[in-house]
Amino acid sequence: MLPPDATTMTAQFDTSWPAFPVPLREAAGAALDGQLYAGLGSAGTAWYRLDTAHRAAGWQRMADFPGTAPAGAACAASGPYLFIFGGAITPAGRGARQSGAVWRYDSVANSWQPLDLPLPLGLLGASALAQADGSIVLFGGYHRAQFDDFCQAHAAASEAERPQMLRAYMARPVAAFEWNRHQWRFDPRQGTLHDEGALPFAGTCGAVAIDANGVAILASGEIKPGLRTPLAWHARRDGSGWDRHALPDTAAGVPQEGVAAAFGGRCGGIPVIAGGTHFIGASANYAQEQWHAHAGLAKTWRRELYGFDGRQWRGLGLLPAPRAHGLSFQVGNSLLLVGGDTDAGAAILETLAITLSNGPGRDTVSYPA
Repeated sequence: MLPPDATTMTAQFDTSWPAFPVPLREAAGAALDGQLYAGLGSAGTAWYRLDTAHRAAGWQRMADFPGTAPAGAACAASGPYLFIFGGAITPAGRGARQSGAVWRYDSVANSWQPLDLPLPLGLLGASALAQADGSIVLFGGYHRAQFDDFCQAHAAASEAERPQMLRAYMARPVAAFEWNRHQWRFDPRQGTLHDEGALPFAGTCGAVAIDANGVAILASGEIKPGLRTPLAWHARRDGSGWDRHALPDTAAGVPQEGVAAAFGGRCGGIPVIAGGTHFIGASANYAQEQWHAHAGLAKTWRRELYGFDGRQWRGLGLLPAPRAHGLSFQVGNSLLLVGGDTDAGAAILETLAITLSNGPGRDTVSYPA
């Protein structure tokens, strides 16, 4: 049975969950057996755990990450482990570069270990989804050589040279950035990473990856710096390909820019996207072949909440405040928004739980199996 029309759904918000102890942006985290793990990014080497069955105890500091902490890494859980893929690191006294490492966190031993698996591609900004068979699929990611070369050259340049260098780098079309548009599968048992072939859409960074009852959804995200896509791609259950769905317009007559660094997951069974950022006008500029599409535009944090009703994405209302760049966790019928920031990049520590219902006091909406 399909859920009711989205206009009958009510989004409810709960702020009673423990706040995160430090600003948390561009971080890594995943849920494992009722435990939520989060850290790295702006939290540095700090790594925390929240027991959802005893949430009054709050976020507890676990073993620190032993290396240079990555930002924008992909993360997913399998068995008793969490795996951290790539991300950007900035060694002391040097420019940023992408990490080519995969790290494993053992939730039982509370310990970290690097795997003997050099990444063959850049996974900065990639999205990861845990699979029922224990494997992890990875989508998107910034081209590693391009990122590293630019960051090193930019760091070595004079202050006078840097603005022109940045403009030249940004003023290129989507294809020139060569972001990963293949699906990769990581096998934790064998410690291997396998290329499963090209996808029918552009490589993304900061897209929302959702497991909708065993079917992958990859929604929105950047397709080049400053330019988002309004499209969500839904894998077909029979493995025959992907279906394309668009997010609705943000308001009557206002085209949808798409969002990056949004929150997402299942909420009461419904695939949901919340918040994120974009540059209003970037899509129109790009359509006019202004390749540096977001030049002169202000970065905008969004409040919109979208849900997929089995046929299309619909607006479900607004978050209490604009929010992006944090982590999402599915806990029961709720979707938890942890960390992130709001307008102008101001940090948010408050944890926000979202639930959906057919109306005040009514049953939770269910997504079709």
